[in-house]
Amino acid sequence: MIRKALPSDARAVAQVHINSWQHAYRDLMPAHYLDSLDATLAHRESNWRRALELGESSVWVAQLQEQVVGWICVGASRDGDCVGGNVGEVEALYVAAGHWHTGVGQALWNAGVRALKAQGFERLTLWVLSGNERARRFYRRVGCIEDIGSQRPLERGGVKLGEVRYGLQLPT
Repeated sequence: MIRKALPSDARAVAQVHINSWQHAYRDLMPAHYLDSLDATLAHRESNWRRALELGESSVWVAQLQEQVVGWICVGASRDGDCVGGNVGEVEALYVAAGHWHTGVGQALWNAGVRALKAQGFERLTLWVLSGNERARRFYRRVGCIEDIGSQRPLERGGVKLGEVRYGLQLPT
C-alpha cells in the first residue's frame, strides 16, 4: 500500500534511508562510513518528524504488513536553473534492500509523479550518484533522460563522488 507519510513514520523513513544507503552504496562509499550511519538514526528521525509535521515536502511511503519498506519525497525543484518554473523534483526515492525488484520502487515512483502533476508541475528532475547503476537503470526504465553536462561533485565518507541529473517531461 502506498500512502502519504505521517509524522509517526519518521523512524521507519530514517531506517529505510540508512538501510538503503548501506546496501546500495557499499561499492561506492567506505564501509566504516556506511556502518556509522546507524548512529545517525535518532537525528534523522527527529529531522523527518519535523519535516513531516511541517509538510515541507510531499512524502509517500510504501507499507507492507504494517512495515514501511520504502519512500519517495517530491517537491518543487531546488535547482537554480529550475526554481520558480514548472519543474518539480524527486528529492529522494529509497526502498529497503530486501524489497528491491518487487515493484515497490515503481509504485512509489508512480505516486511521486501523480503528486508532482497534482501540484501543477510539467517536468521533473532528480539527482543520482553517477556510480549507482541500478538506480540509473531504474530511472531510464521509467523514461528519464540524463541531462548531459549536469554533473556535480559530492563527497561522502571522505570519498569524492559525482551526481548526474535526470529529467522527465510529465505526461499531461
